[in-house]
Amino acid sequence: MAREEGRVREESRGGLPAVVLLLLGTLGISAAFGMLLLLPLYVQELGGDEADFGVVLSAAAAPAVLCIGLLIRYPEALRPHVVVALAIATYGVGAAGASLVTGGWTPLVGIGVLLGTAWAVVYAASPMVMSWMVTDEGRTAYFGYLTGTQQVGIGVGPVISRFLVETPLGFRGTFLVAGVVCLVATVLTLLVGAFISDAGTDARKEDAERTGPSPVSFGGAMRRILVSEAAFSLVMILLFACLFTTMTSFQPTFAGARGLDYSVFYVAYTVAVIFSRFVLAGVAARFDSRLVIAGSVSVMALAVASFLAVGSNGVFYGISSAFLGLGYGLALPGVQAQAVNVSEEQVRPRVLPLAGMLFEGAILGFPLVAGWVITGFGYRALFAVLLTFALVQVIIAWWRVLVAGKAKGTQEA
Repeated sequence: MAREEGRVREESRGGLPAVVLLLLGTLGISAAFGMLLLLPLYVQELGGDEADFGVVLSAAAAPAVLCIGLLIRYPEALRPHVVVALAIATYGVGAAGASLVTGGWTPLVGIGVLLGTAWAVVYAASPMVMSWMVTDEGRTAYFGYLTGTQQVGIGVGPVISRFLVETPLGFRGTFLVAGVVCLVATVLTLLVGAFISDAGTDARKEDAERTGPSPVSFGGAMRRILVSEAAFSLVMILLFACLFTTMTSFQPTFAGARGLDYSVFYVAYTVAVIFSRFVLAGVAARFDSRLVIAGSVSVMALAVASFLAVGSNGVFYGISSAFLGLGYGLALPGVQAQAVNVSEEQVRPRVLPLAGMLFEGAILGFPLVAGWVITGFGYRALFAVLLTFALVQVIIAWWRVLVAGKAKGTQEA
């Protein structure tokens, strides 16, 4: 244990206690998010359909982008862990608010604004907390731990909810439980500051010394990021979001339409993500990150294609879900870390919130399109769209491998 903590301290500025607290807080808010993934079923119970749920979820797109935009513009206005804690508390208020809605789905639009905006800030700012605590060498691994923990919560949450809704609690009581979980997660996240406050201040001083007395302006930083190699990572992150939000948000209704058990998806997907980020990530670290990303998005594309042939086969459904988790789970943290690592030191504080804004903007906005496609053309058409997105990622990833290989060959020559 002492050796493990020593290794963590070498790779992070806050040490093992800070990392553990952040991961526990992340697990709590992610589990609450997973519990609220039953909202589309609640919308149906209140007389709505997938398109109506798309409206509920997409209502937060504009305020979420605005909030994350403020993070990009003023990345150091508040300490990142405080931002995350405030967002978790807001999500808890939204979850409790959802438990009060009865008689019709329309009031859920307002609740969707709270939930979507809060989760968007959590997702964008949590990597900022982890990045604040770790070194370049440890960033990919720790991003994997963070996003892996998120996926654990997101996968476990719906399973817990399925059990709770079948008790006297029902949907409303389940959403209230999610609010209580958020309260605990808020406290845990605030406690992170007790371990990283001084270290974080020193880290910012070190960054200031490296970047010099003249920081890059907001407009200049955006231009530098968008014309750099990081832009390719940002495009892939945007497409990851469209895939993720569709596969997780509409899974209960998709499974219901096929006579499948949606718990199979969440369990298989979550186990695969855990395996990829806590086991495969260590093996993958020995290889070039671009090659790992290209291979993993290729697996993900095959998994998305397999959903077109799932039908009502529960075993095939589980296998497809697992391979989706393997590919997505290994690729996303690598792409996030690459976006930071290929960026100039002066603009790094703005890369992660920019990635978060793109990711969450798509997560909240794309369900409006997905719901319309489902109600108008069916799930097969939706998966055809998702497969197209996955293939675009495959092309980008393998192209970057080839470009990097040619550049390395030229240097060696």
